Amino acid sequence: MPDLDYSALTRVGPETPMGRLLRRYWIPAAMTEEVQRAAPVRVRLLGERLVAYRGDDGRVGLVGEFCPHRRASLSYARNEGNGLRCLYHGWKICLSGEIAEMPAEPPDTPLKRSVRAVAYPTREAGGIVWSYLGPRDKQPPFPRFPWLDLDPTHLLPVKMYQACNYLQGVEGDFDPVHANFLHQDFDVGADESWRGGGWHSMQSLMNDPSPRIVCERTPYGMRSAAIRKMPDPALKFVRTYETVAPFYSFIPSGPHESQLFKAWHPIDDVSCFTFYVHYDPRRPLDREAIWQNWGHRTAPPDYATRFTVANHHLQSREEMSRNYSGIPGAAIQDLALQESMGPITDRSQETLGTSDLAVAYLRRLLLRSIEDNEAGRALPGHDAAVDYDLRGVSMVIPADRPWQEARRLQEDHEREPA
Repeated sequence: MPDLDYSALTRVGPETPMGRLLRRYWIPAAMTEEVQRAAPVRVRLLGERLVAYRGDDGRVGLVGEFCPHRRASLSYARNEGNGLRCLYHGWKICLSGEIAEMPAEPPDTPLKRSVRAVAYPTREAGGIVWSYLGPRDKQPPFPRFPWLDLDPTHLLPVKMYQACNYLQGVEGDFDPVHANFLHQDFDVGADESWRGGGWHSMQSLMNDPSPRIVCERTPYGMRSAAIRKMPDPALKFVRTYETVAPFYSFIPSGPHESQLFKAWHPIDDVSCFTFYVHYDPRRPLDREAIWQNWGHRTAPPDYATRFTVANHHLQSREEMSRNYSGIPGAAIQDLALQESMGPITDRSQETLGTSDLAVAYLRRLLLRSIEDNEAGRALPGHDAAVDYDLRGVSMVIPADRPWQEARRLQEDHEREPA
């Protein structure tokens, strides 16, 4: 594969090409549970320092952290009505960024008309506060993902801090081969980890560590498939990934299994949050089993785990007799390897192979999207007609059937009793 300069993909500040691209999409800003009525909460997003708060009418505001008067932090502000009142001189900032009151200024001050605070629109759905940080006249439709309106018992959003650039995490979502190694359990008979989370189909993945990988463009981003051989040559195992711009993914899961959506929150160039959204339209989730399997149970305010580079992510050499990595939990296994690359990995030093086809395809798609955004051309996922009724598929199908039929065959199977 020819060398390309991917460094532009890792910089997310307001004046960077990737930062401008990411600001053209609705992205996660906080968990709903973080934004209570009592006090504002600091939010760092795409290198910007912001605060989120909930007004009397229940709406969430997202404004620049620093008061436009004398730059005092609004994280200390009084939450009054539907605005924040700065403690320093009483300026009141509305959800829209307008300055409603300047009590220390004359009543006819022209400052009220000329000064605005940084403010961004928000939406709440699926236990997440989403925001759009781009130009107001280019705001895209809000993506209606199929899990957003599920009953809370069928939905488990999880937020986890990562001490590395967001792209290292995103690329893990689109790497179909690493699961054969990093997420392998050796006690396959019991398969406690994956069966505990309800993902029985992971056993079929272990039959073939070198799948054939195919990728194709879609109106919302890309679709990829990893096609593996089975012990019975009349069958093949297909796992499909749906990628939604700019960095969302529907992770493959099998018939009657809970489903998984991944989202990202780039804090700055060297840190991020990953959002795991577990959901099941048919039945309530077993939350304890999911937390145990993935290892990603976190809590505000920092949403960090106890697994860090400093403690080698609590890797146990003794546990390597039971699982490949010696690290507990699939999410922590991903976290460990992605953080082990450093804050921003040097992709010019990589040696890519055929197993990296989907990762390389994603990178090229992002570079193309940057070019299109800078040139004012249409971006994936911005058409209001885009259908987000998507899912990742993990299904054994007849070897003579096209891989594109895997979703239909899986859904036909799901109509049968579990």
